[in-house]
Formats: sequence, C-alpha cells, structure tokens
Amino acid sequence: MDSSKESFLKLGIICNEFFALSQGRMGGFGRAASLVAECFHDRPELGIKAVFLAGEGYGEPNQPNPIIHNTPLILRQRNKLAYARRIWQEKIDLILSIDYRSNYRSLFWLLPHAPIIVWVRDPHPPEDVVKINTVRIPGQENIEPQGLKSADCTSLAGIVKASKWLKRPVLFATVSPFLKTKIKGTYGVQPQEVTILPNIINLEPTEIRKSAKPTVIFLARLDPYKRPWLFVELARHFPEVDFLVLGKAHFQGKGAWEPLNLPENVKLMGHVGGEEKTKIITSAWVLVNTSIHEGLAISFQEALKCETPLLSCVNPENVVSEFGIYVGRYDGTGMEGIPKFVEGLKILLENHELRIKLGKEGRKWVDKTHNQDNFKTVFSDLCKKVKVY
Repeated sequence: MDSSKESFLKLGIICNEFFALSQGRMGGFGRAASLVAECFHDRPELGIKAVFLAGEGYGEPNQPNPIIHNTPLILRQRNKLAYARRIWQEKIDLILSIDYRSNYRSLFWLLPHAPIIVWVRDPHPPEDVVKINTVRIPGQENIEPQGLKSADCTSLAGIVKASKWLKRPVLFATVSPFLKTKIKGTYGVQPQEVTILPNIINLEPTEIRKSAKPTVIFLARLDPYKRPWLFVELARHFPEVDFLVLGKAHFQGKGAWEPLNLPENVKLMGHVGGEEKTKIITSAWVLVNTSIHEGLAISFQEALKCETPLLSCVNPENVVSEFGIYVGRYDGTGMEGIPKFVEGLKILLENHELRIKLGKEGRKWVDKTHNQDNFKTVFSDLCKKVKVY
C-alpha cells in the first residue's frame, strides 16, 4: 500500500488469546497475534492498522476497549446488535484468523465480505487427537487432565463453501510445510494452495553470553498438555544444574498439575517477558520441551535465536533433530522417556563444541526464515491476491 496516501488497510486479527495477562491464558496463538500487531504498529509506513477481535471473552457494556500491544481489543458483548454495530464500526478490510476455532464463525458472518487468511498454526487431525488424549499426570492416571480436549474445527469447511457463494476469498497459510498434510483432517477442507507465512521472531540478543553454571530452561504453560513434570523429574538427575521454569499454569484444581515437592535446583520464574526473557534464554545452555504435541513452537525459534539448542520429545519440521537432540516420542505420562532425556541432556551439557555449533546453526536458520521482513513480504503478497493491498 502506498504509505503517502491517507488511506490504510484495517486488519482484524481474530484469536481466543492475546498474550496479555489481563486477558487470560498465555499461549502460542496469542504470542503470534501480538507479534503481528506490534509489527504493523511499529511500521506505520506499511499502511496497515490492526485491531484484535476476541473469539471468546466478554466485555462490560459501555466500557472502553482494552488496549494491549498498542492495539485495541474488541471483546464480545451480550447485546448482539450493539456488538455487531461495534464490529461494523471498525470497517474491517481483511481478517487474519489465528488458526481457527468454531467461535470465530460469528465474526466471519458479521464481516461477510472481508477476505480471510487462515494462519494454520497447530492443527489437530484425528491421529494427533488420539495421541494427545493419552496424557496423564503421574499418580493421577485415573483422572482426565484439564486442557486436553481438541477443538472441533471442521465447521471451517462450511465457512469456505459459503464464502465461495459470497465471492469472499479464503486463503490458507501456515508456518511450516509439515503442517500442510494436517489441514484436511483438522478443518474438513483441502485448499488448493497453502502459503508458508513465517513467524515473526523479534528477540534481538545483543550479546550471546551463557551462564557460568549450567542452566536449562522450560518455556511453556505449566499445564498437563506440556507435561512439566518431566522437566522436574529430569532436574532430579542433574542436581548441579539450574532448571528454570518460565511460564504459569492456566488450569487449577482437579486434573491440573501442581508444582509440589520440587527439587532445590528447580526455580519457578512465572511469566517472564521483554528484556528479562531474552536475557534468560540467551544465558541458558539448553531449552527442554516435554509437550505431547507441538506445531512449530515459537519457543523453539526464540531459543535458537538466542543460540540455545533444543532437547525435546517432539520434532516438528525436524527442527529439534537439526538444532538439538530429539529423544523420541513418549505418550501418556511420558515418564518412560526420562532415560533418553537424561542421556540427551548429558550430551548437550558435556559437549561444549556441539552445543555452540547447534546454537549458531539454529540462529542462522531463524534469521534466514522466520523474521519480520519475510513475514511482511509474504503477507503483502497474500493481500494482493485478495485485492486489498
């Protein structure tokens, strides 16, 4: 878009989370939404203004919209007519759907002529749903953990079909080629074309300086889906190593994991952001991921940007096996994988040259692929395809 013009493109970013503690859970979808909004706010010459549209989460009548990441957030309203008028008031030109959830549908119908870009991030086809549902918390094998239920996203097929009648373009993009094969099973539709729209990784470590004492980090929510108990168990095998947990639990009560009886070398940091987060990731020797399932996790890319290699039981796009150690797949509690986690971490801690090599190669990959410039180029091309840019 010509930045010399007064006009601009109004982008509606639809998501169920927005990476703000005031608005609920802190997850990868919200992180992606926040990075896109910050990109366009910081670069006004691009001629794009973003607004967040909440798929879930209700506001109070006549209350001003929250501002997060320098972007207004329009929460849902019980008064449907007032809510619709509020949405129409924004004059949205284009929708960026952060993955897809069925509660996005009402927003799609309120904006029937706005083209949609579905940014596929963590699709769950049936075979992945089966794997995720095996998760159990050690000692609570008879209790179904909270947060495992995968959303039914097949209603997106109806949106795509109806949009054809409306002559509303619906484009699909994803962060990694390996996710393309999961689209039909998750959403009930097979798009003719899927564009690779990279993540924006905006961490900029000024100096790579690792801690004098070996330090290992966990960067995720402390929920059963992420199986943080494996990180704690791993720490018991390395009492001379500091294990830092960056993240908070979203769930509480029955079926949630409680961080009790932690070894002395495990430190709960809570949610950490900004320069402090960059400093911790940069000083760490290894990032450990114990999740049952991941798309292309932003945490992996943030770690590699800081030249911190990976140790994980998931291997999306072979990123872990290329820039760290993949220990293999372990369903259920995952406890059977502890010997392999111990073996892998021992290699990374003891082999300084390997650690440095993996970290540097990982950073080169992130710098080359998942950055703001590449995102802007691809996003601009998508806008041109739907004739809004």
